[in-house]
Amino acid sequence: MSSDSLSLTDNLFEGSIPQSTHNTISILTVLDISENNLSRSLPTNMGTLFPRLVYFNLSQNILQGTIPSSMGEIERLYILDLSSNNFLGEMLNQLTKNCTQLVYLNISSNSLQGDILPVDANLTRLQYLFASHNNFTGKIPSGLLNSPDLMILDMQKNSLSDTIPSWLFSLSKLVSILLGHNFIPGHIPIQLCQLSNLHTLDLSNNSFSGNIPSCLNNISSWKKTDQIQIFDFVLNNRLFHPRTSTSFTTKSVTYIYDGLPFSLMTGIDLSTNQLGGDIPFQIGDLGELHSLNFSNNLLTGYLLQSFQYLKSLESLDLSHNKLVGRIPYELTQLDSLGAFSVAYNNLSGNIPFEKHLTTFPEESFEGNPYLCGPPLEKNCSMDIPPQPHRDEGESSRVLDNPVFFYSFVAMSYALGF
Repeated sequence: MSSDSLSLTDNLFEGSIPQSTHNTISILTVLDISENNLSRSLPTNMGTLFPRLVYFNLSQNILQGTIPSSMGEIERLYILDLSSNNFLGEMLNQLTKNCTQLVYLNISSNSLQGDILPVDANLTRLQYLFASHNNFTGKIPSGLLNSPDLMILDMQKNSLSDTIPSWLFSLSKLVSILLGHNFIPGHIPIQLCQLSNLHTLDLSNNSFSGNIPSCLNNISSWKKTDQIQIFDFVLNNRLFHPRTSTSFTTKSVTYIYDGLPFSLMTGIDLSTNQLGGDIPFQIGDLGELHSLNFSNNLLTGYLLQSFQYLKSLESLDLSHNKLVGRIPYELTQLDSLGAFSVAYNNLSGNIPFEKHLTTFPEESFEGNPYLCGPPLEKNCSMDIPPQPHRDEGESSRVLDNPVFFYSFVAMSYALGF
């Protein structure tokens, strides 16, 4: 290891970072003391102790207190990881204004609060922002407009409560938007469809309403294989690969994706909202999608035959909605499916329990009063009210129109007379 680099990661060091050190510390450009048991607060003079740091990793300790304002004096910082500690207070304004070289900022899994970034944040080179599992409130910070190269935006499990601003989708390099488990209201902006490089979208467990945008097939990375290019950081002939891992729930399990799996993973999670209307038929164009979760919404209409073209799909969850009609036979052709559920809808008819669908248990189909056949115990010879076809449904809606009804009565009365 060179004299300007120090790595003490994955040990059992305890206590705190000392307030005073030898003079050699001041020339450090790389300092990694992650995965230890360091506690207490950071020294208030961090900027004086380590003024030349480019790579600084304090993650996975039990550090407490606030982030000292002197951190903003380390202006050469390129990578900063403070994740998985017990930091309190608000995000440091001096850090986001002065450390303009930051490409990677990870503050996830702490107890930080207030705004994630100030309005005048000046992180012009930022590509990766991890801020999940905190107590941040308010809205997605407009300071991100100064970060045109942003690729990953992870703000899961906070208390954000404002609508998604349309300007967010002007950040054309975004490949991952993770906003699940907040309190975000409003409709899903159609400007989302401008992000042709988007791989993972998690808007689950919020308060979204309205319809699912029908233009999602404009996102080319969900239609053809498109591997994300993850940057490596070279300093003094040493290669550093900062953690770009993100969590995404698929197959009812939350997985951590990093490295090559992260670069290839594609998925949409809109579960546990108040979305309504039909599932857009354009979803069938997303042949490179690996995970699709629309569960726990208010979706109506029919299951799409076009789902048969989702050949890469490994997880499909449409449970707990108000879908009607039959399960298309074409779904038996989805050989990549490892998890599947249409439970608790209003589906009817015989389950096409053939080919790959035979690998799924009764729980995948339960809660549909008029579904029958294996793996359910309900026999299809029983009297099951037929569900109307789409055109029949549209006709019935015409008959339900009051003007049409009374006109029909008057005409019948005239003919009878």
